[in-house]
Amino acid sequence: MLKGASLAMSIGLLIMGVLCVPSDSAADGSADGCTASVKLESQYDSGSATTSVSCRSTVGGSSGQSSVSHDSSGTSQTSSCHDSSGAEVACWVDDYWWSSTFNLYCETAQLADDNVLWNLHRDSQGNPQGTFYMCRSFGKEATTDAPYWSETGPATPVKPGADPVTVVRSAVASLGLHPPTVGVGAYTYPGYEDWGLSWWVGAPMWLWVDSTDPLQWGTHTVTATQDGMTVTASVTATQVRFDPGDDTELVTCRTPGTPRPWNPDDPLSHHSPTGCEHTYLTTNQLGDKTSRFSVSATVTWTVDWTTTDGQAGTFTTDITSATTPAIHVGELSVVLTTPPH
Repeated sequence: MLKGASLAMSIGLLIMGVLCVPSDSAADGSADGCTASVKLESQYDSGSATTSVSCRSTVGGSSGQSSVSHDSSGTSQTSSCHDSSGAEVACWVDDYWWSSTFNLYCETAQLADDNVLWNLHRDSQGNPQGTFYMCRSFGKEATTDAPYWSETGPATPVKPGADPVTVVRSAVASLGLHPPTVGVGAYTYPGYEDWGLSWWVGAPMWLWVDSTDPLQWGTHTVTATQDGMTVTASVTATQVRFDPGDDTELVTCRTPGTPRPWNPDDPLSHHSPTGCEHTYLTTNQLGDKTSRFSVSATVTWTVDWTTTDGQAGTFTTDITSATTPAIHVGELSVVLTTPPH
């Protein structure tokens, strides 16, 4: 069980020659014929990483008007591109992709922060907000590039050839994210070691995962290149869901939770400062040391990716704990005594 000590750590890890499975495997969507290397440099609570992926052959794609788009889960599906009248158009012309939002061909604009185009799109601190695109038509009346702004970014079709989601999934897999280590506020009480971890019905039991390990909870950046396309992704732990094992609802936390080390003077009614806790309303079989609740955790990592040719998307991946602490939940009896006179 975690003791909750503040442990600053610095890790330098180099993993070389990781072999990715073929692209037709549905298991992890790794790029076909790829090798990857990862250099991870992490500091407590602020881990970061850079991943390079090289591929010997392309992932199957098609030219012409057929393309691939991504749904909210990041999976690929074949589609075609259409203009506002419903007519089918080519999804890509050179490095410009078709934007159904603007009804034009666009590419992401690389603008300095002091560019005057940002003046109407800054936050209260003066930082640029949203994304600018340079767009044009390629019809009989070809136009020159004109700037267009979007708060969230229009959906972009995937360019024929390398699939950026397949490539970035390979890079994320090379990070080797760790299954979360489940921390619980239950204690092994002195004199009752044979009962193992114990807790009490009606008292809030704190829950957490090991945030001193950036591969269990942190933020990383991965970069992968294939067929001249570079994909950069931010990989961030965004939530953890705990299953307390008593057939109640999952406990969802947006933080890793707060460790609660053993302290006999800390009142059982003390709530977690981050609110990541569970209160058992049911005891285990009283007197039965083997009757227990097992607690598991699943961390969701959100992957936001962009490519050098203007494609973008997001998907999530879940990592579940490999071990589960088992807790005996019992009752506390209140005994009234007469104070001495």
